[in-house]
Order: sequence, then structure tokens, then C-alpha cells
Amino acid sequence: MRQDSEMNLSSIKLLIFLSLLALSADTFSQQLVAPKKRPNVLFLVADDMNWDSPGCFGGAAPEITPNIDRLADEGIRFFNAHVNISICTPSRSVMLTGLYPQNNGAKAFQRILPNIQTLPNILNENGFLCGTIGKPLNQQELFRWSVTYQWQGVGDEDEWGRDPNVYKEFCSSFFQMAKGSKQPFFLMASSHDPHRPYGRGKNEKKHFERIESSKTFTSKEVVMPKFIPDLPDTRKEMAAYCTSVRRLDDMMGTILDELKKSGHYDNTIVIFLSDHGMSLPFAKTNCYVQSTKTPLIIRWPGTTIKGSSDKEHMISTVDLMPTILEAVEISSNVPTDGRSFLPLLKGDSQEGRDAVFTQFNHIHGRTPYPMRSVITKEYTYIFNPWSNGKRAYRAAPMQGLSFKAMQRAGKDNPQIRARVHHLQHRTVEEFYDLRKDPNSINNLLSSKENQSGYEKEISKLQDRMLDWMIRFKDPAVIAYKNRESPEDLEKFMKEFTAKARAEKEALIPYEKEKGYRF
Repeated sequence: MRQDSEMNLSSIKLLIFLSLLALSADTFSQQLVAPKKRPNVLFLVADDMNWDSPGCFGGAAPEITPNIDRLADEGIRFFNAHVNISICTPSRSVMLTGLYPQNNGAKAFQRILPNIQTLPNILNENGFLCGTIGKPLNQQELFRWSVTYQWQGVGDEDEWGRDPNVYKEFCSSFFQMAKGSKQPFFLMASSHDPHRPYGRGKNEKKHFERIESSKTFTSKEVVMPKFIPDLPDTRKEMAAYCTSVRRLDDMMGTILDELKKSGHYDNTIVIFLSDHGMSLPFAKTNCYVQSTKTPLIIRWPGTTIKGSSDKEHMISTVDLMPTILEAVEISSNVPTDGRSFLPLLKGDSQEGRDAVFTQFNHIHGRTPYPMRSVITKEYTYIFNPWSNGKRAYRAAPMQGLSFKAMQRAGKDNPQIRARVHHLQHRTVEEFYDLRKDPNSINNLLSSKENQSGYEKEISKLQDRMLDWMIRFKDPAVIAYKNRESPEDLEKFMKEFTAKARAEKEALIPYEKEKGYRF
């Protein structure tokens, strides 16, 4: 009896061993199978750069972006591309989730919801080596980056991330790692330029990583954006900004040079864009065209036509993830609010690309300024539920020289004074004819007289706004439906503000656990 039991036990052990051996063999065979040959993806993101700053999109100064211009000569430029929200973390979160802010959780400086699938995570699962350097998004549990650059300093990221040599060393190592592992790669390289503080060179701080730009611009050289008054101090700030744009270009050139040296250049899709507009009044943290328009360039050897441009279709960065996945031939059932624009990269047309939808909510849960916009090539309509004639808008782009100069000039200049007042107070609804007013200066909804003749276009965009809000579950839809009721708008603002602050408070334990602040 004992002998039978021992034989049975031995049989069970043998069966377990054979099962484990079969499982291991299957695992090993999966590891030994060469990954499917797919194109690599190099994703280059500027920080706080206006769409028309690069020379290939107009140029904010002469010879400002020679490297980006060369990239444009090798690919396609999109002249009507927009990010979906004009603040860095939520904008990048849209790019890497294919979901609008209200659906991915990052409505402001907040974490992406734990159940969301991200682009690097999906690519990682399909054999890609995924790396990132530059502006951090954190949440490694969601992104699952294979390789990340660990900055020497912690805390204020404005003190580092502005040295092309750092990017050179990291990218060189990363490209060689991909070559050695025979894996396709996805690298997101995000510059901290031309985000404030503008300027030049190093200082004495321990972890300060900032070197001289290859070109320093003067106030006389810059091209002033039309939505900002041309004043001595606005020109001074613009010159510092342009110097930082040139340093961004230095960095982009360094990364592209390393890509060429690695031998990956001809099999890599290169995507370049900015996360939103410049940090000046009426751009960043708003919903104007210059807030969200981005200088999108895509170079894909054998697919995109060299030196081509698309001025017909409206592109939205919520479409980037599905486009990249289709381009590298990965099918995914992950929910997305966007759709692929791959046909446009192949030179085809695509219906349903005549409008984009953008938004802004708040920064760190402090006083929110919810805004919504629908933008076409001809018109833009903006909804500002926070505007009540008393509440004053305040944001980072108003902390530099330009806004202070506008305030001073406004004491004697009624036009500038009116611009300052509009920036601070707005109206619940704004409407602009971009054909006549591409910089959104003349709000046609400021009076009945101004909007005469535009009733049909205004109504059409109002309807599209409502359809979009309902379809994509925008929590501001209730305010939009009641936009003619000041009482309902104030009720919405009270609830929206309380929720924003509560969400940021709820983040504190997570931030303490991870050791960073969104």
C-alpha cells in the first residue's frame, strides 16, 4: 500500500515536471521568435511653443529652427493640427491615451486613471522597446517605459532638461540598445524648451542643466505675434523666447543626428509637434487657435511625400495613438476617442476632418477657468462658463514681461486696455471669423450688431459643441445647455470648483507615495 502511494506520488511529480517543461518550452519558443519587423517611432515634443515659431511654419525670427526645417523638408507638415488642451501634462496624456481629458482622468495636473491603457504600454506588449527622456509624465505603472532618463535633480524641472548633450548621450545609448536587442522602438523625447524661464546658459545651482543656445536673438529680429501688442517689453520677452526655441532646435538636431548614426533613420517614423501654444497672454491655458494649434511634422520614409503639406484637413492629437498603432500594424481593442489619420500620411483625403474640439479646466485645483472650443478652418466658437463679469482670469502666461507691459500701455491706449479687460473677464460665448481675424481679436458675440450675418455659422458650431459634449461625456454639458442662465452657470462653477479641489486633494497620498507632484 505504501509502495503504491509512493508510485502515485512519483507519477504526480513526473506529470507536474512534464507540464512545467512544456510550459517552459512554450515560453522559451516565444522569446526566441524574432519580433515582427515594424517601423520605429521617434516622438519629439516641444514645450510651450507656438505653431508658427518654426521657420517652416512662418518663423518667429530668421534662421530660428534649421533642424526642424530640414525635418519638414523630408516629411509632411499639417497646417491645421491642434492639441486638445493647452497645458502640458493633460495635453501629453491625451497623446498617449487617445482619450479626451474628461475620459482619461487628467483634466489638469492629475494622474491618468489606473484602468487606462497607454500607447507605450500597448507597444511594450507587442515587442517594442519604449523609452522616454525629458518632461516626465510619471505613472510608470501605466506607461511601463522600458528605459527612462533619471534626472540628477528633483523638484523644479525648470532647472534641468535643457542641455542637448544630455539628450545626445541618452539617445545614442537607447538607439544602440534597440539595435542590439533587435526590437522596434518607441522613443518619446520631450524638450523643456521653450518653456519658461527663457534665457541663456548655466548658473551655480547644483543640478542646473542649461547651456547656451546656438543663436541669441535681439528684440529687433523677432516677429511679434499679432495677438500681442508690439511694445518694447513684449519684444524683449519674445527675443528671449526665440532664443529658447533655437536651443530646442539644437536639441532636435542632436537627437536626429544620433538617429542617423545608429542606422535606424530610414526605418523610423519621426513625429514632431508642440504640446500647446507659447506662454504669453491669449495663448497657453486658453482655447484660442493660437492656444492649441501645433506645428505637426511627420516624416515616414517611403510613405510621406518629401516637403509636402496638408492645409485642408483638421488634425487633433487625440488621433495620434490610433494613427501610430495602425502605422506599426498593431490592432488594439482599447477604447479611444480618436481615429487614425493614416490615409493623410499616404497622400489620400479623409472625410469628417473639418473641426477639432479643445478645452481647458484648471491647473492645480485652484480657481478653475473651464473653457470649451470648436475650431474649423473658417471659424471658432468658445464657451466660457466661468465668465460672469466679476471673476478675473489669472494664469502663468500673465506673469512675464508682456502682460505687465500691456497693463501699463493700456492706461493710455484704449485698444490695449480693452484687450487686457477681455483677457481677464471674457464673455460666456465668443465667436471669431478666422478668415478675416486669424488671431481672434474681434469677438463677434460681443454685441448683436457684430454677429449680424453670422447667425447660421454660430448656430452650427453651437450645435456641434453640444453634440461633442454629449458624445464624449463632458461634465460641462449641463452648464452649456443652461449658458443663458447666470444662476445655473454660477451653480455649475461652484460644483466644478469643489470637485476640482477635491480631486487634487485625493491625489496627495499617491504623490507622497511616488515621491513627486503632478
